[in-house]
Amino acid sequence: MKRIFGTHRYLVSATALCALALTACGTTQADDSGPATAAKPAKGADSAAAPKPDAEPGPEESAQLLTFMTFLNKVAEPCYPDLPKEPPIADEAPATASASLPPIPDGPPSPDELNPGSYKGTEQDKKAEAELEARNKCVTKAHADRVTKAVKGLKAPAQVRGSLNRSGYVDSVLKTREQQPGTGTRFSLDLGNVCLTGTADGSASPSVGGHEVLDPENPCPRL
Repeated sequence: MKRIFGTHRYLVSATALCALALTACGTTQADDSGPATAAKPAKGADSAAAPKPDAEPGPEESAQLLTFMTFLNKVAEPCYPDLPKEPPIADEAPATASASLPPIPDGPPSPDELNPGSYKGTEQDKKAEAELEARNKCVTKAHADRVTKAVKGLKAPAQVRGSLNRSGYVDSVLKTREQQPGTGTRFSLDLGNVCLTGTADGSASPSVGGHEVLDPENPCPRL
């Protein structure tokens, strides 16, 4: 039985993807191949110019992150009609001391805890799993339709990448590779638990497919 993470799984995984991808963007290595007699920069210049590996995203990267998160949620929203449009406002109440800790269970662990694979799903579990799979397929199709429209009639790598960028897909989740010169561009979009691959060959019906990534050892192809 597949593991069920709940109806928010797509949105949460997309957010985690954004944070990882955009935090890593823009890191470059300094070139130290210059002449030995080059003048040294003023004191403090290196620390001001060189990016820090663990530095927080700057204002521009943070804005890109927010825009991309909003875009992913907007595409997925029709597939989650029962989610609230706005987060509920919590009642203002004075903070109280936390409740007492739950009691420590007595006795040995149950067979299900020792062997999770022996767990037999209930009808409610099966229904929740089927509902989740249907929603993930809905999200995958929504992105596939959007990407197909974006690359329709395009062939060159620069054209494909530019059109996908304008459609909301940032470079950090996009990979492109030209096939034989002038024949088309292969591309992939890694959206966390959704992977899209396709070929833009200049036709009105480009080949675009999507699938859910369930196995971390079998991620979206790197082309």
